[in-house]
Amino acid sequence: MLFSSLPALTQDAHQPSDAAAPGSGQTGADRVPNVSGFEVLSKATPQELKNYPFRILAGIRNHWFPQLRELEKSADWKPGTAVVEFEINRDGSLGDVKVVDSAGNAVLDTTASQAISTAAPFPILPETYSGQKLRLRYHFGYDQPTRAEAPMCSGPNWGAHPTDYPVRKVGNGVEAPRATHSADPEYSEAARRMKYQSRVRLAGTVDLQGTFTDLCVLVPGGVGLDENAISAVKSWRFEPASAGGEPVAVRINVEVDFRLY
Repeated sequence: MLFSSLPALTQDAHQPSDAAAPGSGQTGADRVPNVSGFEVLSKATPQELKNYPFRILAGIRNHWFPQLRELEKSADWKPGTAVVEFEINRDGSLGDVKVVDSAGNAVLDTTASQAISTAAPFPILPETYSGQKLRLRYHFGYDQPTRAEAPMCSGPNWGAHPTDYPVRKVGNGVEAPRATHSADPEYSEAARRMKYQSRVRLAGTVDLQGTFTDLCVLVPGGVGLDENAISAVKSWRFEPASAGGEPVAVRINVEVDFRLY
């Protein structure tokens, strides 16, 4: 089996979905990584599943993140990782759900399980997948350690530093930048050993020269993937965004899917 990773499309930094609730302290000065990712336990090839597991990840995150805002204010908030296994039936209904490794607190475990149960029913399993059930193992990491190599986006500008030129966003006459070089990140050794997959969302500023700067993590994947994503994305180059035919700096998001092939 070959381990690889794939960068996804570039997006506006103010796009909703899972970037709208990436974890702790959205508007505060400090945010901590609340990480999530999965293992596919059923026998299946990427050709059979296509993008299905990442659709499930996005749906579960959208139910997990909102719970964190209240949970982090409670006495139950603490670092830990809950691991939950569950089945998706052919019609997208939820099968068995079981916590297989506790975060050390029943409330944290329940929050993880509820993110799965409230995200159901899921899309029907792909026609290309022959199984009647798909079994997944999800990791929900609460209040994980931060690393300087993968700073979390925080503050009113989501990690954009003051500059001597204005930073715009795409739209309203501002044309998006176009990537001219986008190297793929490497899988981390820890994630490779675990057969762990995830999606990392980063924010960054494409400056007037097309360099990608002010990089930070909006939605972390954990297990070393965030650091590897930033390391690769630093080397990306763009044709700068433009407004009225002139180059302008813009703040954008990029997604990096870490898949097993």
